[in-house]
Amino acid sequence: MNGRGYRRKLALAFPRAQSGAPAPADPQVPEGVVVLGMHRSGTSLITRLVSLMGLSLCRDEDLFVGLRANPRGDWESKSLVAFNNRLLDERDSTWFCPPALSSSDVSRMLKRHGTDALATLEYAHPQRPWVWKDPRTCMLLPFWSRVLAGRAAYLLVVRHPIEVSDSLARRNGYSPLVSLALWERYTRQAILGAAGRPTMVCTYDHVLADPLTWCARLGDFLGELGLTLDGAEEAVAGAFAMEDLRHSRQSWSELQPGSLISSEQVALAEVARVFTAQESYAPPELPAETPETESILREIREHVAPRKGAARRRAAGLPRGLTVDVVSDSHAGQAPVPPVSLVLVGAGAGGEASILALAASLPPGGEVVLVGPELSLASALAELDRVSLLRVECDQRPREVQAMARAAEAARGSIVLLASCALRRCEEWYAPIKQALEVHEHRVAGVGPVMCFDSCPEERFFGRGFSDEDLQVRSIPAHELPDFVPAPLLPDAFCAYDRRVLAAAGGLDQGFTSASAAVAELSVRLWRMGFRCCIAPQVAVWSGQAEDRQADDEVQQLHDRLRIAALHCSAARLQAFTDRASRLPGFAAAAERLAASDIEHRRAVIAAMCAFSLDRYFECFPLPRSV
Repeated sequence: MNGRGYRRKLALAFPRAQSGAPAPADPQVPEGVVVLGMHRSGTSLITRLVSLMGLSLCRDEDLFVGLRANPRGDWESKSLVAFNNRLLDERDSTWFCPPALSSSDVSRMLKRHGTDALATLEYAHPQRPWVWKDPRTCMLLPFWSRVLAGRAAYLLVVRHPIEVSDSLARRNGYSPLVSLALWERYTRQAILGAAGRPTMVCTYDHVLADPLTWCARLGDFLGELGLTLDGAEEAVAGAFAMEDLRHSRQSWSELQPGSLISSEQVALAEVARVFTAQESYAPPELPAETPETESILREIREHVAPRKGAARRRAAGLPRGLTVDVVSDSHAGQAPVPPVSLVLVGAGAGGEASILALAASLPPGGEVVLVGPELSLASALAELDRVSLLRVECDQRPREVQAMARAAEAARGSIVLLASCALRRCEEWYAPIKQALEVHEHRVAGVGPVMCFDSCPEERFFGRGFSDEDLQVRSIPAHELPDFVPAPLLPDAFCAYDRRVLAAAGGLDQGFTSASAAVAELSVRLWRMGFRCCIAPQVAVWSGQAEDRQADDEVQQLHDRLRIAALHCSAARLQAFTDRASRLPGFAAAAERLAASDIEHRRAVIAAMCAFSLDRYFECFPLPRSV
């Protein structure tokens, strides 16, 4: 029976609860899986892997995605996170200063919120079996384990405490004392709270070392509980569980007590990292909690207590001595990260003029990335002492798209700017582009300018869009524009990306024949991942070529459109598109080229990264008519 059929079976077996009573119809078969683990422990990655095995995430409109701190998705429910925050708020706490719950606290919480908790869970997860993750649940597990009763199996993920500390220092500026106290409290509470429930315990290292084997072990464990899952595809599991997204690597065998990590925390790490899968979890004997842990967390609680709700959760800082300077992406002993990396597309004749047109606005410390010799550009850059040159070596001259993709992958800047050698001039661009990419609430990952072309000097265009269901691309005329206009597709002549998101999204697809198509597909992919592409109307760029120019080779044009469709369209939309395209000249050659490529693997990987369907993209940017 496939995953969908099994979900239908479960829906019949477990009708929607009306009273909020904690006991499901059959306590032996879980309705879903709760992923537990301290923040920054890999719970997001693991939640997505579990969902790819057939368990349902929360409803689309309730999903947290598009956050640059976790570019491959948090995969959390907004409503359940809000509910947990409300429970913590009532205790004058938040995720970074959790309370120590007594049995009487739990009894009061159940009386006040038990029914609402179950209703919120069922709203967020209408399909069964589901997978739910929110690290806050570790601290509230005495409450949730009573609410869930036999409805859930638990999956506890443990990460090396120093790696967690490094990650929280990088993201939040927390000192090791705070981070390790949080790691200890979260890990202890999760272990103790899972007692007697179906539970699998693993480490972050287990998953990254061999994602496919890990998925198989989880599938075996859940299968014994009655949850039959789909198998994970090797290519998808391996591509999604990317080791290079991990910024800190520590050895468990070298973990020793020291000035920052206590002997109790080291002892907890030793017992917590042991893999186990038990139908009725018997927690190991745990060491006593570090005496200073509660005092550290109490100090933070007292510090944030005067604030309320969201203001408390966004507390500007912790008490003195509990923070560190935020760690940059640079590693010790390496040069600072450039503020921006410029990748010039189609460099060669005209490239020197384009570089000079952009150089005036390159910030000090910026870099230019070149693939191959490009002697003329190297000569031009020698005149600019404010920028550095990064050369990407290659055996032979790559195609334009390959060169662009390789250069973007090698770029070290916080911002990666792709620009065409057809650029004639541009206005001040760095500050507005940087500002757009820092608008966190807008989840902006890619930014383009207003485009002006020599062929139509009186007109201005912002971005591009699909003009019909056959994915023909047109430039969109610009009129009066507010700040940061959402753009369906960014212009390949000038587009800037947050480097971390670009890497997490899988970079530019080298399977296309034109830079225009590769940038268009990347734009769609970012939107489907939950990010936004936008136009900064303060920036204007002049190009010698029209954005909607057509390639000379009809087979290449058609191949690129077929590739976008094959990567993103639903089966029905793709079939309709293919039926129409089959009547066009060059279809047989384009289809043959597509079939010989990595299209099936690439489509599977994109589906794993993307939270939303192409249909949802077209809800934001509707076509003239639907397929």
